[in-house]
Amino acid sequence: MFHPDLRLLRCFAAIADTGSLTRAAERLHLSQPTVSGQLRELEQALGFALFHRTSRVVTLTAQGERLLPSVKAVLAETERVRREVEDIRVEETRRFRLGAAMYSMDIAERQELLDAYAEAAPDYRLTIDSRLQSDQIPDLVDDRLDAALLLGIATPAWTHKPVTTKPGAIVNEITYPDSLRRVVLRRRRIGLRVPRGSALARFEVIPREALAGQQIATLSIEHGHAIVDPIDGFLEASGAVLVRHSEGHALAIERHAERHGISAIGIGWYPVPPGLVHRDVAEMDFHLEFAVVLGTAGNRAAQHFFAFARRWQAGRECAESLVDVAA
Repeated sequence: MFHPDLRLLRCFAAIADTGSLTRAAERLHLSQPTVSGQLRELEQALGFALFHRTSRVVTLTAQGERLLPSVKAVLAETERVRREVEDIRVEETRRFRLGAAMYSMDIAERQELLDAYAEAAPDYRLTIDSRLQSDQIPDLVDDRLDAALLLGIATPAWTHKPVTTKPGAIVNEITYPDSLRRVVLRRRRIGLRVPRGSALARFEVIPREALAGQQIATLSIEHGHAIVDPIDGFLEASGAVLVRHSEGHALAIERHAERHGISAIGIGWYPVPPGLVHRDVAEMDFHLEFAVVLGTAGNRAAQHFFAFARRWQAGRECAESLVDVAA
């Protein structure tokens, strides 16, 4: 049985193209005896001659004429595979896909980090994946996304949810497994957005007992039980009346609160609506983080970005501490 040897097939094609063992040797950067030896080895493996040889010319036999198109097709496909491999290697070392949900566009740390990285590593290329985090996070876990900028909390309680029967349902939008490596860029406390003219607005920090009887629009469970359940439990234990809005993300519940003159959970990452003010609540110790999170199979380019983010964040923290000392 004949097993093609690409080395020998290249020799055959070069001789056929040039019509000369000498010129084929020059093209292949080999000696003429080596080319002669490879042709002899190929013909022996095939069991028939490929060329008629005279002292002056080398011409294809009928068998050589028949075989040549197939050999050239094999060599062309081999070259296509070689280029594809090179492209994959370049992507592995210089390109990666970064998750960053559309609603994170106005977070200052996102653009500052990406601008700094673009300036520091101009040879690296990233593609932004702007899907909801509930789509990105499973991909980080299952080796389908290299890295992400996530607004949320890392939790040991995160698990894949079973497929829901509701079309378009969202689960675990702001919770992700704490087993994923991360660099926290900023951490902000969750508080309340309260009407400017309300009794709650008079407090710099709202005492817990002042929540009794207050209507408070709260986040929907799509954000993840690990964050929503503790917040709801705290509010209910404080005597607050929870309001469930049909659209339960942070911006929607703030708009609903402003329109109806009630309070809402404020995650602290977006501008306060004109009719509301932000207030912390005593004993309500919940936070959201904005972090660079590396996927379980982040390629080398993603790891390069992650290492840069770690150094960049360390520099920011150092600068902030110096400012605090000077103040």
